[in-house]
Amino acid sequence: MKTLAEIINFLGIESCAAAAGLVAKGLTLDSRQIQPGWIFVALSGDARHGGEFWQQAMSLGALGVLSDKPLNDCEIPVYVVADLKQRLADLAGWFYDYPSHKIKLIGVTGTNGKTSTTQYIAQMLELMGQGCGVLGTLGNGRVNALQATENTTMDSLALNGWLAQFVAEGLAFAVLEVSSHAIALGRIAGLRFECVALTQVTRDHLDFHHDLADYHATKKRLFEAFPAKYKIINLEDAVGQQIFKEQPGLVIGYSQKNQSAALFVSDICLTEQGISGRLHSNETVIDFKTSLLGRFNIENLLCASLCLVCLGFSLHRVAQATASLKPIIGRMERVDTVKFGVNVLVDYAHTPDALEQVLLSVQAHQPIGKVWLVFGCGGNRDAGKRPLMAQVASSLADQIILTNDNPRFEEPQQIIEDICQGVDLEQSSQWQVELDRKKAIESALMQAQTGDWVLVVGKGHENYQDIKGVKTPFSDQQVIKAWQQN
Repeated sequence: MKTLAEIINFLGIESCAAAAGLVAKGLTLDSRQIQPGWIFVALSGDARHGGEFWQQAMSLGALGVLSDKPLNDCEIPVYVVADLKQRLADLAGWFYDYPSHKIKLIGVTGTNGKTSTTQYIAQMLELMGQGCGVLGTLGNGRVNALQATENTTMDSLALNGWLAQFVAEGLAFAVLEVSSHAIALGRIAGLRFECVALTQVTRDHLDFHHDLADYHATKKRLFEAFPAKYKIINLEDAVGQQIFKEQPGLVIGYSQKNQSAALFVSDICLTEQGISGRLHSNETVIDFKTSLLGRFNIENLLCASLCLVCLGFSLHRVAQATASLKPIIGRMERVDTVKFGVNVLVDYAHTPDALEQVLLSVQAHQPIGKVWLVFGCGGNRDAGKRPLMAQVASSLADQIILTNDNPRFEEPQQIIEDICQGVDLEQSSQWQVELDRKKAIESALMQAQTGDWVLVVGKGHENYQDIKGVKTPFSDQQVIKAWQQN
């Protein structure tokens, strides 16, 4: 907490008598999150200015508003800082007493694997008796008590506020999913990382970035612009290889195949029950076993394990912890059904590469029957990936039911038509179209036979469908569970 007078002095605002004696308990950009005694920070947005919501902030007990422009008719004090947006990260760190300096912060970036890797790191730390906070797509808090979040990586005020809470709780570690948006928009500016790590970088967010090169360059900035004691990269990823070459001796690699890596794996065995193999680090070789599914999860486990080894935990302790890892919701998540002999999985795969990795992983677990795939594509996002996902699906799945995802403000039929540019539905008996996602999932479950695998992808952990700006409750997992009870 800081006094309002201290905030005014820090920002160089002309002193105000009304600020005398007032203490600010928190800062937020979201007027809905205001608590009594907090300051509402109002900035220009893509469509509206945050200052339009001053009444909501006032009703919830805001002391005043920090704004990048004057707010006419506002009934609580407004303190104007023209360059407030550029100074937000400095303000956040200072207000919360630089919490990233007081906790061992691990940042994980990549297109695929961020969520799983951060969750595995947190789970293993907790299994080894270490308190760890998590900040990312599935929510914020301790790994078994996450609070929902709207963005993969929060704004700098919320981020520093959570880190300060973790410090106050006495946690030694925090692990953060770092999105490309967060890097580009300065949300992580000023943070001090103990360790940064890369999973894999493919195609995504081209609706935000100029092109693929810009997206890749943004990911690399986590390893170039942020000092970290340990920089961990995937030696099988093209961007990881670039970082390795550009920062010789400063980065540490992991790999499934490259035996010169600091951590690599051998003797991999994938079965219907999970994954087993041997971990190699320097001269140490340790057997491991996990109930997790998916060959791509081997990379996630390697990334998480190398982070922990760098942080001082023995490979033996890390390998022991992998045996107790729980699947991440919506990430190759097995959903139990009463239909004998059919494996049902839910996954978040929403890019061509992620879909390919998931389908290849299912095949690696040696299905004896068909692989059924239920998928669609999100609206108002990179449309170029839609036909690419169709091509992947056509080549790796036996039967495909095309359906709705989160159409947002696009017409679902147009999204389907975009996807179908990658295949000729009339020439293929693989494909069915059912826009109603619930009916599509149920159709796959009804048609699947003993030995088949049903894979429902695209929404993963999400518990809603976003249609015309309205988020209606919807869960792939709940649809599957309800079907089996009928």
